[in-house]
Amino acid sequence: MIPTPSFFPKKSSLKSHAIFAVGVLLAQLAGAADMSWPDIQVDVKASQPVATTQSLKEEANGFQRLVITLSNEGKEPLTIEKITVRIPLAEKLTKDQELIYGGSCMGRTPMLRENVGSQTKKSSSHMYEMLRLSDGKYLFAGSLSWRIFLPNFTLNDGAIEIWSHGEGKQLKPGQTIQYEQIVLKRSDDWLALLDQFGAAIAVENGISKLKPADYKGWATWDYYGRVFTDQDVYKNMDALNKLAPEANMVQIDGGWWIERGDYQTVRPNLPGGIKAIVSRIKSEGKTPGLHFDGFRGDAASEICKAHPEYFLHDQDGKMIVEIKELPDRVMTYTYFDYSHPGARAHIAECIRNMKENWGVTYFKVDFMRYGLENDIMLKKKHVKSIKAHDPTITGVERFRLGMQAMREAMGPDSYFLGCSAVFGPCIGFVDGMRTGGDISPRYDAFPERCLANLSNFYLSGKVWNGDADYVVFREAADEDATVSQEDVKHGGSMTLNEAQMWADFNKVYGVTRLSSDNLMTLRPERQALVKEVFQYPAMDETVPLDLWKHGKNKGDGFELVLARKGKEVYLGVFNWGDTPKEYDVTAFGKADPVKLDGRHSVILKYDGKESFAQLCEKLKSK
Repeated sequence: MIPTPSFFPKKSSLKSHAIFAVGVLLAQLAGAADMSWPDIQVDVKASQPVATTQSLKEEANGFQRLVITLSNEGKEPLTIEKITVRIPLAEKLTKDQELIYGGSCMGRTPMLRENVGSQTKKSSSHMYEMLRLSDGKYLFAGSLSWRIFLPNFTLNDGAIEIWSHGEGKQLKPGQTIQYEQIVLKRSDDWLALLDQFGAAIAVENGISKLKPADYKGWATWDYYGRVFTDQDVYKNMDALNKLAPEANMVQIDGGWWIERGDYQTVRPNLPGGIKAIVSRIKSEGKTPGLHFDGFRGDAASEICKAHPEYFLHDQDGKMIVEIKELPDRVMTYTYFDYSHPGARAHIAECIRNMKENWGVTYFKVDFMRYGLENDIMLKKKHVKSIKAHDPTITGVERFRLGMQAMREAMGPDSYFLGCSAVFGPCIGFVDGMRTGGDISPRYDAFPERCLANLSNFYLSGKVWNGDADYVVFREAADEDATVSQEDVKHGGSMTLNEAQMWADFNKVYGVTRLSSDNLMTLRPERQALVKEVFQYPAMDETVPLDLWKHGKNKGDGFELVLARKGKEVYLGVFNWGDTPKEYDVTAFGKADPVKLDGRHSVILKYDGKESFAQLCEKLKSK
């Protein structure tokens, strides 16, 4: 590690800045092959001076790794307020040049493609940013780790800027930590670049092999919401067995508990509880899945009443409570403080009971974003700061303590699906990840979910198994009085060709395809779509070929999707618009163009001799 010069401006109150320039000397000393990242600066706001060293190292994969260490060389503890890394670009940018901010979470921050001149306060990513220059070259910056801080990548005044809230991170005298692992690269191939980035994330986080997964079955949530009965489950299982004997999973989603956080008790109108339902599922040779909210409780829960110290408090020492009115009840959400060993022991005990007593082997942990400070404070203006049991660590560190407790309680053989999560801090703990927002039986949701899911293609199959959410094909005519009364879940008018588009999307992306309609009331032609999806295998790779042509807004879904299972290759063509469109697919070995009416799609199987990589190169946008 190579020390760099530093200076400290005059102190303002208890804050101080440490600014470090890397420049030519650093590149020479670090052995960097080129001088394409000159004058990197780091600005640390803290309660007292922070000693910093940094290095820029050439990696075997062509990335340059920027390693930054922060040290407290004083005699008193210090608190970090903010870290900002600024990387000036040698190229002169124009307002028309395009850049992509990688999707950072399941639903709230999908991939964003925009022009340099049209950036807003939302122009950022916790994962990466990629700038396309006029000569077809790409500039890239991304993070390989999210262990202490949550990096934010943006472009500011001709420079790549990466910043993180310090969240009160404390350094003891003599303590040294590293900032998150940042990689930089110039490339002429955006697909190879993202592929290498996903592989590098896997290596950095110790992921060598993913659990094999190809789940197909049924789930409670989208049709019944929180108010399903055991008979709803059993009757849909009977219908599933007739429709698709090959189905291998049934998932019980949220609402089975009495109060959120009390995950060892089951509402009394489920006779025999979760154990009885799981027993029926396993008796048919299927995998039983169970959902719970891993990072929130409820003020009415027994655990919250008995142990308020297990939950986060505000600056005044009051427990943070969010009141939310839902169609079936009023929620009073609270937030687990996993810096407290008692909170970790509680969630671990709940999971062990689910596994060892009830027989659950597939865990869907939802609302994971509420383990991080940004989302806890988002709509709570009265919360100025968060008080935790351990005030010396960040929200990211608290989150990862909770994830570690959950993963260990599940054991290595269980399947851990993350949901509603900020991606980075989950990596290395989960087996699968929901990569797009919740689906609903509304056509407008489909192109939006296409964009969100497929923009994270570089992570699926390397870092985790991608999950696109449920298979839903119903409209109002397929519903009865038991359908959920949430606004987006009932009374829709989805046409059969629109439903076919979501079926086709699920053929080429995702390893878990679960119908979440009422199979007893779903009409035969829509039941047939469920069967059709199940007949496709879970793909090994999926690539949005037109990455640089879509993503201008959240509903701007990809139209050309290449997928591979073993040596079999498929091309999905999706016309999300309302007018007919023609697609040139000669590079895929088809002489005639594909002509699609608005809101129609088709899946083509490749019968040529070229490899998946060769087809990607021929078909991808430049």
